[in-house]
Amino acid sequence: MNGWRTALAAAAALLALPSAGRSGELRGVVEYGGPVPRLAPIPVTKDHGTCGESQPDESLVTAGGRLANVVVQVKGAPGSPARLVLGQDRCRYRPHVLAAPVGSTLAFANGDPVLHNVHGYRVKATAFNLAMPQQGQQSAPRKLDRPGPVRVRCDVHGWMGAWVVATEGPAAVSASDGTFAIAGLPPGNWTVTAWHETLGERTLEVKVPAEGTVTASFRFE
Repeated sequence: MNGWRTALAAAAALLALPSAGRSGELRGVVEYGGPVPRLAPIPVTKDHGTCGESQPDESLVTAGGRLANVVVQVKGAPGSPARLVLGQDRCRYRPHVLAAPVGSTLAFANGDPVLHNVHGYRVKATAFNLAMPQQGQQSAPRKLDRPGPVRVRCDVHGWMGAWVVATEGPAAVSASDGTFAIAGLPPGNWTVTAWHETLGERTLEVKVPAEGTVTASFRFE
């Protein structure tokens, strides 16, 4: 009898535990308030046949009151490393912003018939610096072993710029309509941050359900 009661108690305890593999999703939008500045195109100073006469300023991309290129991350949640590739196409980095958890790898691909020099900075310190002289060349992957943003420049074409952000959890970059989604999150209370290259950072707390979706929104001025 005692053995039966012990087994029954153990079974009840197991039923009370969250089911393995259950996860929720965070969805939301990044809003932009106030007047939208008119950003002038950036003049191209060399290699016009490949690069054109000007390039767009992507430091602030808005549409309909929504903000693109914002890195949203769920800090402390488990995130799977990813393989990122930053392209160089007509003397422009594509995409303008990349983000993935620490431990991910980053490679560069040159789609242009001109020399590019990829120079990454953590604030003012050099994180990497490599020449890419050949069209179709792709660099060896480099591991993102420290959290935080890396500013990417081209020493040959000074107008080229991008950001790669190593995050402390799963992350997404807001799309052109300001939307973002991060799936596969463990249930619980999490701190979520939104980072933009010129407008700074916003933080909020969310409660992710064991199943289903929680919504959140950020607003930058």
